Amino acid sequence: MSLAGFGRAELEAMLVGLRPKLHRYVARMAGSAIEGEDIVQEAVVKALAAHDGGALVARPERWLFRIAHN
Repeated sequence: MSLAGFGRAELEAMLVGLRPKLHRYVARMAGSAIEGEDIVQEAVVKALAAHDGGALVARPERWLFRIAHN
């Protein structure tokens, strides 16, 4: 599966669905729910920018978590 194969609406729906799981992960990692929200927002912005740039991603969920982790 690639992000380039997703329409913008499908990507946004995927991001909405993953947001709670991603937030739990990064909030634990950062030690703060507020800091976690900032990290999630940055990861979503980067994912949308990559989609708009035609990024090819085999595993979008893993990729999103990697963005947030870094």
